[in-house]
Amino acid sequence: MLQRWMLALFSYPGFVAVLLGMIVVLLGLYVWSATEVRRSRDRRMHAIRDTLYISTTLLGQLTAKEHRNVALTEHEHLELLSAMLSCRAAVHLSPQLQDQIRSCIIDVDPARLALMHRALERESAALSDELNRYAHPDHWGRAIWNVIRPAAEPTAAAAVLYLIADFVFRQQGLLYPFWHSWFNALPWIRFVSLIITVFYGYLLWSSPRQGSSGTVTKALVTLIAMCSLLHLIGLAAAPYALGLQLILFISGFSLTGTPSRSDRPYVGHTDSDKELNRSTEAHQDENLDMDLNLYKPRTSGAISEK
Repeated sequence: MLQRWMLALFSYPGFVAVLLGMIVVLLGLYVWSATEVRRSRDRRMHAIRDTLYISTTLLGQLTAKEHRNVALTEHEHLELLSAMLSCRAAVHLSPQLQDQIRSCIIDVDPARLALMHRALERESAALSDELNRYAHPDHWGRAIWNVIRPAAEPTAAAAVLYLIADFVFRQQGLLYPFWHSWFNALPWIRFVSLIITVFYGYLLWSSPRQGSSGTVTKALVTLIAMCSLLHLIGLAAAPYALGLQLILFISGFSLTGTPSRSDRPYVGHTDSDKELNRSTEAHQDENLDMDLNLYKPRTSGAISEK
């Protein structure tokens, strides 16, 4: 049936010219996409360099304070506040770390500074690794990926045009409105499901590969795109495929939401900082117990034992 449909399309006058025009448009989209991908990568590299340059001052002051383990002087306190205020312009620091910096600006507490120091070290190391990956020559796999990735836009556009043409001309979906019967609604449901698949497939294809951020989001996007495999069963599987896609889409709002502030003792507190927080609290408790024992009055029983 697809072969007859293609032969019918080629029989129309001017179809070859339209096909050549579409190829030219798709090639233009690829060139534009490749240019935008390169510009976006260059802008990100400049932003990462600026972020590292701004945050290095704060990281150095926190490291020096940790090694000295003494109280800050007034001049050092002002320099630390100035460095933290400068980090608010570092665009590639995570929102959690920015929240930690704001909290430390309001209240310069040693425990908060220790947590912020560890978070800043982790993010600075991750940004430095990403910068080094772009600075060094691409290996074989990444070089191929840099060529294939800009093809996401023209491929998605071609897929949408093919689905529309297939739905209108081959399946003749417009001749049978979906409200007449359930059988007439099935091609419409499959068409909507496949359009959703193309959209999420484009998001998965065009997203950067580097970094582990957004793992849950990428997993949801992959599952939504893979739901279209149910269409291989037949037209009757279209409602199940669309239903699964909608369920995954709705569940994404709860799975990718930010944690509540009640789950974080400090703003931006992470699971890896729990051990440091517990050790700090235990140390404070030990100091408190020592103070209480120091000033604890002696009882008569204790005197008689002596």
